[in-house]
Amino acid sequence: MKKSLIAAGAASVALAAMPVLGTFADVIDTVEITISSACGVASTTAGDPATETTNATFEKDMTNGSYWEWAPASGTGGSLYVTCNDTSGWNVTAQGYSGETAGTTTMIPSSTGTAIPTGTTLDGTASAWAFKVADGDTGATMVTAYSNAYAQIPAAATRVAYKANAQGNPSMISDGLIYTGYKVSVSPTQEADTYTGKVKYVVSAGVGNGS
Repeated sequence: MKKSLIAAGAASVALAAMPVLGTFADVIDTVEITISSACGVASTTAGDPATETTNATFEKDMTNGSYWEWAPASGTGGSLYVTCNDTSGWNVTAQGYSGETAGTTTMIPSSTGTAIPTGTTLDGTASAWAFKVADGDTGATMVTAYSNAYAQIPAAATRVAYKANAQGNPSMISDGLIYTGYKVSVSPTQEADTYTGKVKYVVSAGVGNGS
């Protein structure tokens, strides 16, 4: 009897020493993604700007002492369709890019002519070219110096338009339509040649930094 009691007591001790399964154990999976800020811009001269991606070209045969305008929002100028997924919005900068060289603001002759500088005397008495921007009713803000009148092509990348992300936009996507225009003047003494000028537009995330 005594031995039986001792055996029972040993078994009880063994059961007490066994670990109890954790009633509150859990497993947590964490899924995390990062989406980088991304902005895009497409250029068009006709049709739906959201579907156009080709760079625009404007051409005109001119005579000495004349001027020509491709006015913004007239159907003759260009347009830039901008989208950006950054909640801070976006900037658009413009910079002379003639000869595929950043900072070149002249219209470059194809052979022996004298380069046409950027300028705002556009009445046919001097050779010059300039640009202008306008909002396409999308709530973007145009920098006054480049929207109120034709302005010189900037040598450095310069902000010409911007837009903050629309409050309450569930997709947090900010877009806009910007019209571009150009005006060229040819002096009475400008040499016969073909002259080419380019403006490069760049869209980037973030309102207020101008770059």
